[in-house]
Amino acid sequence: MSDERKRARFEVIVSQGGDEIIDAAFRNAERGDAFAMYELSKPFVATGGLIARDLELFDTDAEEFYVVEIDRKVVACAGIRRFAGRAEIFNVVVDGRWQSLGIGGFLLASMLIVLESEGFPTAVVFTKTTKGWFARHGFVQMDPAPLPAERLAMLDPERKSIPMVRPTVRALDSIDALPLITELRVRFELSGLEAVWDDGCDSLLAFAEKNDIDTASLCRGGVCGTCSSVLKRGTVSYHVRPEVDPGEGSVLLCISRPAANLVLDL
Repeated sequence: MSDERKRARFEVIVSQGGDEIIDAAFRNAERGDAFAMYELSKPFVATGGLIARDLELFDTDAEEFYVVEIDRKVVACAGIRRFAGRAEIFNVVVDGRWQSLGIGGFLLASMLIVLESEGFPTAVVFTKTTKGWFARHGFVQMDPAPLPAERLAMLDPERKSIPMVRPTVRALDSIDALPLITELRVRFELSGLEAVWDDGCDSLLAFAEKNDIDTASLCRGGVCGTCSSVLKRGTVSYHVRPEVDPGEGSVLLCISRPAANLVLDL
């Protein structure tokens, strides 16, 4: 498989309310990212969640890795091992300061899109401490016996890692893929309604209207600010950058979708 086929880039504009807008980008790692990936991984190695990998490995095997960067700083990374007919996602890490933004889901969704585009029907992970997180993203425990002999030879029985598998996904971007790999829920607190996000809706405004939630709107393009609503918890993804400040702790419903579970003051 050529390097050209494996090049990938996905971008997302996210917010947890107000005028702070964060641009995150998923891309192939480069050798210059080696130190950042090594440093990101160290805390997870220390807690036993990851196998120790030295700096040289991140440098020499950089082509196996992908990163998420914010303001040109690497805040998350993961690798892909490709075998005959099988692919394994490994070393999934997110800087703790950015975990609340849903960057982990963005990273994983992007990896699954990449693998589907390369013709892999499933993705495998081995996990010791994050089984619950992977399960929430559609992975189920598997028997490792069908894995390639090359991968089985790498197993460390003393580590007791759990093999899990799920289908890859086809999507235009990572935010489109998120509802395909995990259940996103939106709670309208004042209305007392909680519903699973419908990816057939193009915005939170459309989703609110579908669920008979009273909302105000005019431009439906992120210009007037009429649909501004307080986001009490979670992260939204904007289709386009808002042209007006939504107000402190608020988001514009007409140009946003969930990037994580949400609680709205509606």
